[in-house]
Amino acid sequence: MKTSVKLVSSNRGLKNFHLHLFFIFLGMTLCFSPVHAYEVWLTDQSDTAEKSGGYLYVFDGAQLASNAGQSQPTHKIDLSGEINAFCKKETGKAVRRPHMIFFTKDQHYAVISFLTGQVLFMDTASKTPIGCILVGKNVHAAWPTPDQKMAIAANIKEKTFVRIWTDYSSKKFGFDKQHDVLNLKAMQTGERPDNAPICPITENTSTYAFVTLRGGGLLVMNVKETPMKVVASLTNRQINPGGCGGTQVGDTMYVNSGGGWPVAPLAYDVYAINMSGLPGSVSAKLVSTRDTMFADSHGMVGVGEYLWVVDRAGNKIEIIDTVTNLSVGLINLVGSHSQDPAPDLIGVSLDNSYVFTNMRGIHPLTGNNKGVNNAKGSTPGIMVIKVTHGGRNGEVAGIVKISNMKNGKETADPHGIAVRH
Repeated sequence: MKTSVKLVSSNRGLKNFHLHLFFIFLGMTLCFSPVHAYEVWLTDQSDTAEKSGGYLYVFDGAQLASNAGQSQPTHKIDLSGEINAFCKKETGKAVRRPHMIFFTKDQHYAVISFLTGQVLFMDTASKTPIGCILVGKNVHAAWPTPDQKMAIAANIKEKTFVRIWTDYSSKKFGFDKQHDVLNLKAMQTGERPDNAPICPITENTSTYAFVTLRGGGLLVMNVKETPMKVVASLTNRQINPGGCGGTQVGDTMYVNSGGGWPVAPLAYDVYAINMSGLPGSVSAKLVSTRDTMFADSHGMVGVGEYLWVVDRAGNKIEIIDTVTNLSVGLINLVGSHSQDPAPDLIGVSLDNSYVFTNMRGIHPLTGNNKGVNNAKGSTPGIMVIKVTHGGRNGEVAGIVKISNMKNGKETADPHGIAVRH
């Protein structure tokens, strides 16, 4: 009897010990496992059909971060297939040159702009289209407002700014040509000689849109009013031509000027926009310039309290402390992974531990001035950068290459990139 009791007690102790080990292991697994799964979306502008198409790649973010070189896309979508058929039915026109990607605030929908004038809306879980709308001859970028009620689009060719009303749950998207389209060409002046809109972005309340211009200057619109109207502006002496980056960090909106255009083959300026005077006025402070160097500012993203700005021509990322608005460092992206990455746009993981930038192609299809080749790269794909020192620095962790070979020629040219949390 005593023996059996001892055995039962030992077994219970052993079971409790094993159970204790299990919970320790479970806790360690949870601690070291990624808390947030995320995806990295990338568009390749190169054709996949006769003067149409392109590719959409989706990568598992954690896999990219841990071993970029061995990563394979979870989805590789030929945009000349189902997407093209969908958009042709909706707009009567084939899609070509997928240029920019943004996600809605809830991350449930993607907004992809095509240089053929379409804005595509996709369900991010199923990777299927839910809407496609034609806003004109061109759309360079379409930004979904944080309130998810609108998408604002920049039509460079026709110099128009378009407000699209978005009802994602009902899959309804549209705009009124009379009330939702601003003719920016009619607003040109000697101080804003070329009002072709490049990249629009709103601040966090979805009220004011900041629109950079090809000829320099800045227009600020109230997009909640009908009809829309310009409430503040800056001249080409205050904001240099061709900016595309736009990011809000805290109460400050940052925009840039960039190269690639005939008016500015090379350009690199970063401005902090003071929004406290809205709706009556805005002011800009130049916080960084590399105009005397082989530099071309393009994408930017907030990483904690730091602003990371891409130098496409110089193959660098500049880091700006947004508390002091001082430049605190440069990350040189040239190395064993790529001798000429030509970084372009940029995204960051939710925990600010990794940054992802697209690398342009050997034959860039957009944004390149052949006199300086500001957007020409050698390794089309994605570069992964590990964030260090809380966002104050970083180091290249690896790259993943993509390819679209035609007649022995590498035609891949990645441009749009976004991180879905």
